[in-house]
Amino acid sequence: MTGPFQGVSVLELASGIAGPYCGMLLADLGADVTKAEPPHGDPARGSPAFHVWNRGKRSVIADAQSEEDRRTIRRLAGGSHVVIADLPPGQGEAVGLDYETLAGENPALVYCHMPPFGDKGPHAGRCSDDALVAAVGGVTGRQPSHSGAPVFVTIPASSYGAAMLAASAIGVALRVQERSGRGQKVTVSWVAGALAMQTGSLVGAQEWLSPLGLAPLLHQPQGVVPVYRLYKAQDDWLFLACGNPTFWAKLCIALDKPELVADPRFENAPWGVVNAPDREALYNIIAPILAEKPRSYWLEHFERSDVPAAPVLTRAEFIDDPQVVHNGMRVELDDPTLGHTVQMGIPLKFARTPGSIREAAPLLGQHSEEVLRELPARQEPRSAATARGHGDFALEGVRVVDLTNYIAGSLCPMFLADYGAQVTKVEPLQGDSFRMFGLGFMGWNRGKRSVTLDLTQREGQRLLRELVGQADVVVENFRPGVAQRLGADYETLAQVKSDIIYCSIAGHGETGPRAARPAFDPLLQARSGAMAAQGGHGQPPVYLDVAITDYSAALLGSYGIAAALYERERSGEGQRVVTSLTAATIAGQSGSFIFYEGKPEEPEGGPDFLGPSAACRCYQAADGWLFLACRSEEQWQALAYAVGRPELAQPHSWQTAASAPAQDGLGRVLEGIFGADTVDKWLARLDSAGVPCAPILGPLDLLTDEHLVANDLITDHKHAQWGLIRQTGVLVKLSRTPGCLQGPSPNLSQHTDEVLTELGYDQKEIARLREGRVVA
Repeated sequence: MTGPFQGVSVLELASGIAGPYCGMLLADLGADVTKAEPPHGDPARGSPAFHVWNRGKRSVIADAQSEEDRRTIRRLAGGSHVVIADLPPGQGEAVGLDYETLAGENPALVYCHMPPFGDKGPHAGRCSDDALVAAVGGVTGRQPSHSGAPVFVTIPASSYGAAMLAASAIGVALRVQERSGRGQKVTVSWVAGALAMQTGSLVGAQEWLSPLGLAPLLHQPQGVVPVYRLYKAQDDWLFLACGNPTFWAKLCIALDKPELVADPRFENAPWGVVNAPDREALYNIIAPILAEKPRSYWLEHFERSDVPAAPVLTRAEFIDDPQVVHNGMRVELDDPTLGHTVQMGIPLKFARTPGSIREAAPLLGQHSEEVLRELPARQEPRSAATARGHGDFALEGVRVVDLTNYIAGSLCPMFLADYGAQVTKVEPLQGDSFRMFGLGFMGWNRGKRSVTLDLTQREGQRLLRELVGQADVVVENFRPGVAQRLGADYETLAQVKSDIIYCSIAGHGETGPRAARPAFDPLLQARSGAMAAQGGHGQPPVYLDVAITDYSAALLGSYGIAAALYERERSGEGQRVVTSLTAATIAGQSGSFIFYEGKPEEPEGGPDFLGPSAACRCYQAADGWLFLACRSEEQWQALAYAVGRPELAQPHSWQTAASAPAQDGLGRVLEGIFGADTVDKWLARLDSAGVPCAPILGPLDLLTDEHLVANDLITDHKHAQWGLIRQTGVLVKLSRTPGCLQGPSPNLSQHTDEVLTELGYDQKEIARLREGRVVA
């Protein structure tokens, strides 16, 4: 077995999605992951997705409710580098499986706690259910619908975000463990995972947005921006993604409408057409043109014209896509339960320490005897007496050169800044093209320094090499060939700093049939089946407002860098790490990317999708919305009595309710019931009866929400241009080397003089560089 985490032992005390997926990500990179399960197994056993999230692990039966088994678990933890636990707040302490107890016998332990809602706040005790977390975390409330109602998003984005966020946090904490010999508690809630998938949307300035300004956006599930949305061609759907002025101009030429570029209504296209009548006018120009010819014609035409576009495909089609196969994201694995399977590959590539999939998901208790035989040989992973020192923050002293733009590239090093790294964003003289998003830019670039360099000039490239000579990490997301042209490729920079960690976040891939084509989040959403699945069979596809591809890529990039930094502590060597939007869009839908003979139909959404059934859906109360998530007969019975309608439990059993369409008869009955009272009153009544539920928060609620504030997930900054800024804070909590808020996003070139001075340049030399337009 290979990988940057080779030799790391992990004990997983988690079930469902977030914790097991985190464990899988570690196992794919070489960790020895032992999954401790109760006698009846992880409740997710039996679902196709279980066999993805639990591949490469060993399974032992150890029941946390049994004192004898708890002793076994504690012995396993005593010999582990990492424990992943998703026990509800207080339960770990009650059974002696909390951090303090386990660290008492293993001070070097990294204990990653993944409570769904966090460990404090008014929702901390809610049921462990991704749908409820999505409601509180804003995923449900922000998805556009025709009616303006919330939408149940079929992808469990909160859990996926938490898994990837936790994997990077564990990697960072392992590096601290390696340097200091000490462990710590790492807390990553599923709610934090939801926010990690929305950082650019959750930024507010004084009087930043009004409900009226947001309202039109909630009624266009195919997309708001006319040149960045879904269109129906003559026979099928495609997505246009003209995400900058260059692509907008190319689209006008491709449509034989060059006059649109000079049309005053569209002079600020693509993103600045904010007037609703102007947006509608542009849509009404484009839509009839595209409807005249088949999709295949337009895709070929747009490719020749360098206009970003993609077909809407299914997941089954995408897994066999030539680019997916080329990237190694399609693997075949024989599973002891399912037989021959096709699954997602490893979404991170390491040049020197590649990961590998050890084996398929284990049978329940398959390795119990093997693991128990090893217990006497297990040792505490590191002694504090032999360790080196470490700073106050997890990545203190780590220097990052950020050559990225857009979302996925920029957000990746922002997560590193939150761990205490010094991130210097190197921008062209005109700046990151996504600075036009203002507040959104702040959500992807907080805590960085900004310098401008013209890398088309030799002197600009020399300055970059000087920066890299003092750095530990380089991050880039150039299109293929650009880094080489600018002297910013790995081969060039590794000659300057041989132990550099160089992370590339590619579009479709570094090589392969579509490598040279432009890549944006919704293009991969469309190709990967995400839009088709949310739209539902035979219905128009839906553009997911949560940019699962971009945010997954950023999270994967930060995870890969954390793993490579840890490995460098042990080997002294750097390496190249690569991920892509193609890999990320699959990782952001991991549980759906498994295929085998006899696989049941994947759950799909539908138009204005409120939920999969009457028992699990959004309901409107008198003053807002709540989400109901009854998953058992007991919970359904409790609901019937809590709403004062015990007769509902008789003709409508749990099985009936779970299979009843959300908006059919039973759903209509419950709509009438919930509409008669307020959200708070229903929550109090349902909570007291033990019925799983949660309020649905909209985009305007999140930045001031009591629960998110209580969990320190929201922070305030003062910005020179925008004044008071409120946005997501440090989403990972580390007990010994806490996160580090390093201020708001920088203004363009704000730190150029400061950085050049650090490199040894005086003011006369800086003035010469500025006069020569090497710096801005």
